[in-house]
Amino acid sequence: MYTLSYVLYGIGGVAVLILLGFTIALFKKKGTTKTNKIAIIISVLVAVASFGYGGYHQYDINQTIEAADDEFADNAEKFTKLYFSTSVDLEKAGANIGKEWEEAANEADENDEDFDVEKTVISAASHNAETIVSSDDNVKKLKKYLQNMDDYDTGNYDYEAYKNAYNSIKDMLYIVKYPSGTLSDYHSKYNKADEKVSKDYDEIKDDD
Repeated sequence: MYTLSYVLYGIGGVAVLILLGFTIALFKKKGTTKTNKIAIIISVLVAVASFGYGGYHQYDINQTIEAADDEFADNAEKFTKLYFSTSVDLEKAGANIGKEWEEAANEADENDEDFDVEKTVISAASHNAETIVSSDDNVKKLKKYLQNMDDYDTGNYDYEAYKNAYNSIKDMLYIVKYPSGTLSDYHSKYNKADEKVSKDYDEIKDDD
């Protein structure tokens, strides 16, 4: 990143050494005075240009990094806030689906009736459709924020933490949106996803 600046600083350093050499030669009257003076002038010009442009180049990079970090931080803040509210909504919807599923299964067992799992989960999901749809929209927004963070990632923030968090909440959305398997399977998958989302939220909250 700073390679050009370092190269220019190196050239400037060499120019300073040459300047010292010819200055000493001038005072000791070694070589021709004209040659020494020309060499000194060229050395000064090279040193000033090298250090000057090297410093400007480094400053320009630092300004670019600072601007990129500001953009990353802005998207990270939006991501974190939306992530939290979406996780809360999915947690409630997922719990409601599990509760309705369990109640329907218990009712069928008490009445000695056949239990239609597919019909039950479709019904439970439909009762939480509004939350699921809004959460789906939010996850798409989270993806956009994540893409922006990737564009402005300078390494000063933990981009991977946000990426992991996004994948976790996307998985949780899928589990809640498409409940499947047995009730025990659903509870297991839902609880693991909920725990993972909560853990990842703590990670990005600390980085934000």
